[in-house]
Amino acid sequence: MDIVGGLLFFAGFIAVIIFLIMSFISFIKKNGKAQRQMKFAAGSIVATIVGIILIVNSPDGEPAAEPATSEVSAEAETKEEQKLTAEEEAKLKAEEEAKAKAEAEARAKEEEEAKKKAEQELAEKKANAQTISYPQLKKNPDRHTGEYVKYTGKIIQILEDGDYTNIRLSVTQESYGWDSNDVIFIEYDGLTDYVEDDVVTVYGMIYGEYKYKSQAGWDISLPGLMADSFE
Repeated sequence: MDIVGGLLFFAGFIAVIIFLIMSFISFIKKNGKAQRQMKFAAGSIVATIVGIILIVNSPDGEPAAEPATSEVSAEAETKEEQKLTAEEEAKLKAEEEAKAKAEAEARAKEEEEAKKKAEQELAEKKANAQTISYPQLKKNPDRHTGEYVKYTGKIIQILEDGDYTNIRLSVTQESYGWDSNDVIFIEYDGLTDYVEDDVVTVYGMIYGEYKYKSQAGWDISLPGLMADSFE
């Protein structure tokens, strides 16, 4: 229908142009054809009006609804894709957080189990720890290297260096007190609240002979013990 209207519009437009030209010529010549030309012009005008009406009322002549609909559909699809992408990202983030939480809980559980196991092993070692008589230990400390022992005695000297502690411990108690000649040298990787003259029980492993030079210049040799706990 729009093609017919277009043709009518075009024909009417051409007719009007022709009419104007012929009228102009007719008026110049003042011949008697003016009336016929007016009828022709009137018909041309009617044809033009009909063509315009057909074009305006044609479905194809209406505002382009389809492109607008297409744009709306494309925008809706884009929003839907963005929504899906956001949902996927949120899901992925939740999965990663859940995985990290599970791994952290697993590590915490392993650490707790390892701690309990170490405490249990230490308790068993302490329960089975023996005290070697000082004369036997002093005679040949290297012979007892690696043996897990316990000693109760009086601290006659304690020194701290950073996070490391050295103790000289008298381990033989006499009627008059603790014998200052029966001493073992204790090394401990850590700090304690003990001070000189405190009586403590120490657990640890004999590592052999410890040698040092006294302030008077004497060479001193003592049984050496690497401690892991005190009571």
